[in-house]
Amino acid sequence: MPIDHEPIDRVFKMTDREVWIVTAGHPARRGGLLATWVMQASIDRQSPVVLVGIAPNHFTRELVDETGAFAAHLLRPDQIDLAIKFALFSGRQMDKLAGLDLSEKETGSPVIHDTLCWLDCRVFARLDAGDRVFFWADVVRGEKRDDSRPLTEWQVMSHADDQTRAQLLADRQSDVKQQRPKGRAWRDNLPVFLTP
Repeated sequence: MPIDHEPIDRVFKMTDREVWIVTAGHPARRGGLLATWVMQASIDRQSPVVLVGIAPNHFTRELVDETGAFAAHLLRPDQIDLAIKFALFSGRQMDKLAGLDLSEKETGSPVIHDTLCWLDCRVFARLDAGDRVFFWADVVRGEKRDDSRPLTEWQVMSHADDQTRAQLLADRQSDVKQQRPKGRAWRDNLPVFLTP
């Protein structure tokens, strides 16, 4: 029996995930992307861990693999334009960090100062799951700059103009189409330690 994807999609649309800018690299080669698959992966305050999932074709994924580190930033609701900048363009074609107030913290990853908050993270585990590469990272430093609520995916989409929204959706669909065969291939060849 075929799966009816519409009700499943409606369930997922009920969530409104925070958008994160994930940056990586060094002064000569740096980049970043907009991500919604970023989450706390430990409740131990003495050993904070974050888990990030990035599509394997993204420039930022290459940079995280190169450096073994990244910074994750939550945005304020007034930073929709910054979110769109990191969502629409590839770091292979432009330096998305140019003109931003940046610094390097403990890991050397570029940290954007004008954000709601940031985390500086050092990768300790990696899993290529076909359509996503998952990085577990120790959070070695962080700062909260403001008490605003974080910018969410729904806010970005609802405030984008029609052309930008169409481009964001087209980019997402292109990513899905490109990554779907990799995800299927990974599932067909699951490592033994992941099988039930």
